Amino acid sequence: MRSMKYWVVIALLATVSCKKDQATTLRYFEVGLHQMPQDWRDSSFVVATSNPSLLYQVDEQLKLPVDKRSNVSGKLLEGNAGYNKNGEHWFTWHFDENDWQLVSLSVEIYDGSPHSDLDKNQGYWFSNLKRFAPWGSYIKREIAPR
Repeated sequence: MRSMKYWVVIALLATVSCKKDQATTLRYFEVGLHQMPQDWRDSSFVVATSNPSLLYQVDEQLKLPVDKRSNVSGKLLEGNAGYNKNGEHWFTWHFDENDWQLVSLSVEIYDGSPHSDLDKNQGYWFSNLKRFAPWGSYIKREIAPR
């Protein structure tokens, strides 16, 4: 009985350790926008995930020409999560790392600019829309953790 408890404790510790490792294996990607923005802060933002299925899709997207890559759509969370920025500008939001996807189409209401629309009207986006899917967005490149 004593050895059984030992193995249960080891299994629990291994499970906790794996979950902790999963949290540290985020990969980060710059999202570009095809249209030329009036404000430089609207030219890109950063997303992150550790979801293996999504990472596979992103890796496949990066093999495609830029004009063939899918749009990015995600659930909004408050704060920049320590990585969502463009240059020196830190956004006031980020995508839920477990709730964003690559899409070929999205509803127009979720379209907008990362700074000029979302940052400046965050209350509206968080209260009413809760998602962001800018048309013309695409995974531009993988970037190092910030």
